[in-house]
Amino acid sequence: MIADIKAPDSSIARQAEELARSASNDILFNHVMRCYWFGELFARQEGTKVDSELMFLSTVLHDLGLTDHAFGPHRFEIEGAGAARTFLVDRGVSEDRAQKVWDNIALHTWDMNQFRGDTSRLMQRGLAYDVSGVEGAQLDPADVAEVVRRYPRLNFKRAFNAMLSHDVDCKDPYPHWFHICSRIAHNRSPLTIVDAPVVLDWAPFDE
Repeated sequence: MIADIKAPDSSIARQAEELARSASNDILFNHVMRCYWFGELFARQEGTKVDSELMFLSTVLHDLGLTDHAFGPHRFEIEGAGAARTFLVDRGVSEDRAQKVWDNIALHTWDMNQFRGDTSRLMQRGLAYDVSGVEGAQLDPADVAEVVRRYPRLNFKRAFNAMLSHDVDCKDPYPHWFHICSRIAHNRSPLTIVDAPVVLDWAPFDE
């Protein structure tokens, strides 16, 4: 329990956490757990009711695509989403609910979750806070410190950039897709695209 918030303790939530723990290194596991708690802290700050189990499943499983458990030819968020959905359905979770988890995970590297339901939106806010920061966000420093104490960052910025780079290096050419309007903007005046380490340094943490 953090800040009087209790994480879901259903069988499927425990199994999902066990999968994330077994598939991930310490750095990645701590990251996905911090993302869950930051999402819950944002929900509490807003006074918004969320589906905590859905948020937990989506956040805890959202980076399976960066592990050997879900390695494949597609970009990591797609591979991870597919692995999460299969895992959930195989354990009796309804197709509809498992698809909601797929959607949250598959969309998490874009901005679409910010415009979906409250659970998806606040899940995304928790992820963003841990990876690159959220402009104007001011969570209680004591709550943030407790999350980081339980799930240390372990030089996350450097290590996460290495994981992303590994995904790119293993898939040549990398199966990404530029937004159609980004193509227009780039050809009008070449866009400056900052590298991932710069984005990771935006997060409100030293490492």
